[in-house]
Amino acid sequence: MSKEKGNDLTLKIFALIIAIILWSYVMSKENPPFKSELKNVNVDFINESVLERQGLVVMEPKNANIKVTISGRRSDVLEVSKKDIIAQVDLNGYSEGNVKVPVYVQVPDDVRIEDYSPKEILFKFDKIIRENSPVVIETQGKLPEGYVLGTPEIKPQSVYIEGPRTWINSVAKVVAYVDVSNKTEDIKVTVPIKVVDDEGEDVRGVTKEQNVVDIYIPVYQTKKLPIELQTENQLPDNYEIVNVNINPSTIEIKGKKEDLVGIFSINTKPIDINTLIDNINVPIELELPEGVSLVNPDKKITITLNIDESRTRTFDYTLKDVEIKNMDTSLYIDEEDLNKPFTVTVKGISSIIDSLEKEDLGLELDLRNLEEGSHRVNIEIRLEDGIEIISILPESFDIKLIKE
Repeated sequence: MSKEKGNDLTLKIFALIIAIILWSYVMSKENPPFKSELKNVNVDFINESVLERQGLVVMEPKNANIKVTISGRRSDVLEVSKKDIIAQVDLNGYSEGNVKVPVYVQVPDDVRIEDYSPKEILFKFDKIIRENSPVVIETQGKLPEGYVLGTPEIKPQSVYIEGPRTWINSVAKVVAYVDVSNKTEDIKVTVPIKVVDDEGEDVRGVTKEQNVVDIYIPVYQTKKLPIELQTENQLPDNYEIVNVNINPSTIEIKGKKEDLVGIFSINTKPIDINTLIDNINVPIELELPEGVSLVNPDKKITITLNIDESRTRTFDYTLKDVEIKNMDTSLYIDEEDLNKPFTVTVKGISSIIDSLEKEDLGLELDLRNLEEGSHRVNIEIRLEDGIEIISILPESFDIKLIKE
């Protein structure tokens, strides 16, 4: 049984070999029709130079591939590779924008094209444009405390950039970066410029007319000083300034060290004091010394004067209303003298004078070291702020000190 199975396997192998030989013979003699699909066939771009003369450039795609199906005799088809197939797009005659361009395919004579795809490729053509763009200075780092930067100067102030419209439109700015860390002297540097987008990233494909710029930035010292009001003309006789409110009351100035020496305050330009009556937050200007300017030139400074009408009031007294001080305890003032009248006239702004009572004036009579007998004395008055004595009538008194 085992011998029969071995013979049977040998016959099958022999039959397979005969079949392969016969099939190869038939194929070589008959060479039947055959199809083949070739993928990733490279597409050549022709006439790109014509685009360049028109000021155009291909933005997309940068390269293209297609799939080609060919047919023919088997032996011929099998001999064809991707390199034997010519696929082209002709870029002549197109304008800026998105355009579908047909693909032309050529295969060797021994085979034919069954199909290919895509038959059109979408191209984006951009115009090469040239623009003049200002150079923006951006500083990096910090100055020491008490120093500020002045207005920078840059040469040139702008440069031409060139490239496809899409990329030019993505340019946010042409920027030059300057490191100002710990600088106390004027800065003079030559730095490279960059073309960047909104994210601060370099914009590719854009060329610059030049790559560096010269920059000068003055460095100033600063000083914070009080503002002093300067007025002209006079208030009407019956008006007084209650208080002055300058907002802000201090201002920060800048200048070179030698220009700031000896400056301890900043005066306002003279302002007619009468224009401040009944007006609040009146804008004022400053008189700045030569070589000095404001750190913040847009800072608004206003002044408000609290101006009130002045009034007078007269109060009637006798010596009984007066505080007697330092009188010898063995003495007393004659009753007739205590009833002697006198008047006090005071002046001040209406808000104080109108609320003033006669008891608010501190009247004193100092009899220190006075002995028994007649004496001529003067009344002293303790005044609150904002009150002025106009008169005391009579100015002095004759009094008699009597021994008990």
